[in-house]
Amino acid sequence: MRKKTILLILTIVVISYVVTSAGFWLVENSFSIAGRIFLYDSHRKLLEGKGSAPNQYRYAPYPLVEYVFKYSPLRWYCNTYIKLERWLGFDKRPFVQKENELNLTAHISPEEREKIAEELEAFIKEKLLEATKNPLTANLLLGVVNNFGWKEWIKDPFPFIEQFFKQMPDNITDVFDRNSDLSKVVHGYATMRFVFTILILLVLYFWMKTFTSEFVSYVSLFAYSVFLIFAYGDFGQQEFLISLFLFSSGLLLIHQKKPWWVLLSLVVVQSFVRTDHALFTAVVYSLYNFSLSRKKLITHSLMVCIPLLMTYLLAKVFFPNAVYYTLSVILEENLQDPWALVYPLVFLSLPLLFVTKIREYEFYRKTWLWMIPFIILNVTMGAAREVRLFLPLMTYLFPVLFSGITSLYNTNEK
Repeated sequence: MRKKTILLILTIVVISYVVTSAGFWLVENSFSIAGRIFLYDSHRKLLEGKGSAPNQYRYAPYPLVEYVFKYSPLRWYCNTYIKLERWLGFDKRPFVQKENELNLTAHISPEEREKIAEELEAFIKEKLLEATKNPLTANLLLGVVNNFGWKEWIKDPFPFIEQFFKQMPDNITDVFDRNSDLSKVVHGYATMRFVFTILILLVLYFWMKTFTSEFVSYVSLFAYSVFLIFAYGDFGQQEFLISLFLFSSGLLLIHQKKPWWVLLSLVVVQSFVRTDHALFTAVVYSLYNFSLSRKKLITHSLMVCIPLLMTYLLAKVFFPNAVYYTLSVILEENLQDPWALVYPLVFLSLPLLFVTKIREYEFYRKTWLWMIPFIILNVTMGAAREVRLFLPLMTYLFPVLFSGITSLYNTNEK
């Protein structure tokens, strides 16, 4: 049992590190300099309550990064960032400078650079002569142009690039300062995703174990990580893994029939992350524990109304100046976007193959209806090509998928 526990924890940490690293390359690696500056500026605005909707309403990640995760010693490898850091002269180690020279020479030899400079000088002289119609004037102007030292920049570009970028604004140079607040925030967001990926996979294991064997639950972690990486392909909202963890925890707690106040507390916390996920947690709880008794109806109504009330308060009271950066209803865009059909089908094709097994489990028989409004909401108001939106659905259906696979192969084994 002890070996199993060590194996489980180690596996979850390793998978989470791999998933977060791949996500870091996809998210922070995109437009490495501009993207990181934008992330930092957005972080500051969102932390101060001056950001755009709907991100501003999903407030929880920003103070978590600001006051907890940016102080983590974890740093995340990024090949593009390292190359830029070295080429732009921010890494002063001698062997790095030597590698820069070797890299440049391997691609463009000194002789080729000399030839490029001569050809460019001849081109400039030709154009000056065309403009002035006077060889003497053209030569004088060419001398003025050459005094800028541009030929040396071509022959040995690294000193020029280094000096050029030193004159850039602080928010650009901060990207390459490992001790800057900007760098700490960027790596803080990745570390936050790493921690919550660990928590998601841990909850997933126990969620799977409710319906399947220990071995199947263990193997499912590898499969789920593939879908997590897939979801990073179009990833803009930093709160999502926190919300996915809370939603997954909600499913487990609901199935374990925890007291209503535990789920109510979870829904309240979720409302500061994603009110839509909080709403569907409440809906699943109400469906599973449905009763016509007055006390139950009041409890269910309260739980469902909290996310709706929080949606109003966040939009009208807490952050009334937050403006949506996209249309609130984008059904027309989804209908005209082929990826809005292809990606969800690729994402959900495997669990949907075994969806009929829902009727074999009491929990699913009682709760499956929540999937319909969830899909309608995300197709109507969300970019359906962003498959991260359907990860709660994937978590919900994962036991069905693996119990179906297990029964299929057990039936066919000889």
